[in-house]
This record gives sequence, C-alpha cells and structure tokens, in this order.
Amino acid sequence: MMQGAAASAFQARSAFQQDILFAFGGGDPRVTIAVLDGPVDRTHECFRGARLVPVEGGARARSPDSRAVARGSHSASVIFGQPCSSVEGIAPLCRGLSVPIFAGEDGCASQGLARAIILALGHGAQVIHVGAGRFEPSDDSDLLLTRAIAMCRRRNVLIVAAAGRDGCCDLEQAEWGASVLAVRALEDIGLRQSAVVPENDADRRVVAVPGANIVGAALEGGVGHRSGATGAAALLAGVVGVLLARQIRDGRSADPRAIREALLRAAADDAATGSRVLRSRDDLARGVDGFGFHDRNRRFPFDLSA
Repeated sequence: MMQGAAASAFQARSAFQQDILFAFGGGDPRVTIAVLDGPVDRTHECFRGARLVPVEGGARARSPDSRAVARGSHSASVIFGQPCSSVEGIAPLCRGLSVPIFAGEDGCASQGLARAIILALGHGAQVIHVGAGRFEPSDDSDLLLTRAIAMCRRRNVLIVAAAGRDGCCDLEQAEWGASVLAVRALEDIGLRQSAVVPENDADRRVVAVPGANIVGAALEGGVGHRSGATGAAALLAGVVGVLLARQIRDGRSADPRAIREALLRAAADDAATGSRVLRSRDDLARGVDGFGFHDRNRRFPFDLSA
C-alpha cells in the first residue's frame, strides 16, 4: 500500500519539485535547517532515518490531526523526506530542527517568532525556514524580533521565509538585508503582487519560484499536495541547505549569505510580473556555477540524480 502511495506521489510531484530533486546533492549532516511552522509528525514513514529532532519551547499542537500539524509535516517532508520513501525531500541528509510557531488555529506574534528564531540559533541552525500563517502585527516598540534578526546577521544564518498575503510582513522589511530571503509562489504573483511587494525593492529581497502541487507528508501517514508560498519557501530552504553542504565538501566555509546572493543573481527578471523568478533547475544552476564547485559531475547520494 505504501508503495502505491509512493508511486502516486512520484507521478504527481510538481515539475519544479521533480526538476530540482537531488539536482545538487542530498545535503550533509553538518548543515542544520530549522523548520518554523506547525508541529511535525515525525512518525510519518518519510522521516524514517531523517536527522530531524524537535526543539522544546515551541508551540504545542492541541491535536495530532490539526491543520498546524498537517502544514508543519508537509513543510518538513519537502526538505527532509528520505530517499525511496513516500515523500523524497530536497535535503534528506541535512540535520533538521522542528521549532513549531503555530498551534491549532492560533496565530504567531512577533515575540513568538523571535523566540523560535533564537531557539533555532541556539541549536545550531544555519538555515531557518519560516512558513506562512496568521502572524499577529507587532508595534514599532517590539525589539525582540530585531534582536533575533541581528543575531542571524552576526552568525551568518539565513532565514528563508514565505512571503505574500499570509507571510510575516515583519520579515520582509528592507533593513533585515542579507539575513532574509523572502520567497513567493510564482502562481500567486498575479493575484497578490500589488498588495505584497513594492516595486522599488522587489528586485533585491524577494524571489518567486513555482509553488503549485508540491508533494509532501499528510496526516495519518498519507501523502498530499499543497500549493503556495510555504511549500515554495521549503523547496528553496532545502536548496540552500544542499548548496551549503557542497561548500563544506569542497573545503570551504558554509556561507548562507553568499548562497542568498547567488540565488538572487540567478533569478531572472520577469517583465510580465516585475518579479525575480527561479523557474527551473537550469535557473538555479546559474547561481551554483558561480561557486566553481569541484564535484559537479559526481553521482549524488543514492544514485538518484539525473
């Protein structure tokens, strides 16, 4: 039965998700990616063997079958799902942290987000994925999030955040600079562009990638599709993780800030939407080529690369 579910998932995976799967390797345990979303059901078959651990202090799910758990499990599986399982992730070899910020239908205040970021930093995160949800607006006097972002800047940690109507507006502020890469779903641009991304800074801080029909873990061990900025950001967080792994394996220091800049440079200006877009594996490869990795032609983990 699981084999049938897995086969179905492989057939229905989005073209972009399929295109980048194992394209740049499977990651490395020396790279840590934190998922700030709903709680994760780590009993799902796709996480068997994954280096994914929960961090105490995050939001607690009120029910194991809540919408928050469904969303968090989907996001985590897009990154950490193991090869040959029902959901194959972009960075299955990376170490993962689950730091829930959503529970039930509750939103997330800026203080809660800041504390989750600080928790992730304390556990060694180099990449922090922040999913979309109901974020409660903060006032200008709230300094905790400013402190958390400043810590990311000092430690060269990259936040890859879902942007758009349900994204955290606080993370899209220009002053965060190189600490944040905001990600939108390409399919949402036409509906939300005017309300989300000012034309004067869209070219530097926000990138759009295909976010439709992303396959991931569902409740009760199932496999399902989700569309939107959260899945798009999870895909890109996984890509950042595997590129950091390639830096390390190439004898270099992991540099999330450099990866961010490379991805932004590789993104093509889309005249129709006024956005910077990464549509395919080839677009991502333009950014990768700038690093001159020595292992470009090697077979990647599990011999599943194209």
